[in-house]
Amino acid sequence: MSQSVDAFLRFQATLLSRVEHRDDVLGLVFLGSSAATERADEHSDHDFFLIVKKGVGESYRKNLDWLPNHTDILLAPRETAHGLKIVYKDLRLLEFAVFEDDELELASANDYAVALDRSNIAERMAAIAKRSLPRAIDPLAEFELLLALIQIGLGRYRRGEVIAAEQHLKSYAVEKLIKLIRHYKPVAQSRADSLNAFRRFEKDYPNLASDISALQLLPGDECASGLLDLAAGLPISPDEINKLTAIRKGLGI
Repeated sequence: MSQSVDAFLRFQATLLSRVEHRDDVLGLVFLGSSAATERADEHSDHDFFLIVKKGVGESYRKNLDWLPNHTDILLAPRETAHGLKIVYKDLRLLEFAVFEDDELELASANDYAVALDRSNIAERMAAIAKRSLPRAIDPLAEFELLLALIQIGLGRYRRGEVIAAEQHLKSYAVEKLIKLIRHYKPVAQSRADSLNAFRRFEKDYPNLASDISALQLLPGDECASGLLDLAAGLPISPDEINKLTAIRKGLGI
């Protein structure tokens, strides 16, 4: 979907106007770029939590007439016990969860903005966001997991399980590498997403992101070798270098 930021903000204002007069709605919290609207662009989707009274959550997940333009909904798949993805006919995308009042603390969040608060939502969201802050990684464990994932991925590639191999090499292993890069090479004003290591990596590390993206297009052996090259370029210990060298030698790459 392509839309103006003004249209994006208008939709959110309409959503608020449709729920704020409902007696069983206790809160509305915008998330991600729906909260940090300076990041919103023509590709942004609408992320939010709707908090309702106990006993009515499921009715709000099943009956979507509280959403703006609900008759124009094209897709409404249930994603989790509390969450749905909604796609409109014009491809406007919503990702949201409906929590009953005593369920809100099940959530995680980073950027958020409380638009409606009838149950101490602001204070509770502050606690949720604080709890959701990323914990410091164990760099040795992450490094060894990276090596193991590369071995698993390349083994599956050589067995002919190309799709499973790409899952390990180009997703799982890359995620570990990204975490290690952020640990060893922190940027002054990180735009990392605490809930998704892949998000906005290009903004913080454009050159390394380009290198990783290029590796993700290569066949298994070349991708695995390139990931090891990038890992070897980190300020790791001699012992870790020895472990990487042993993996490289054993895999013949």
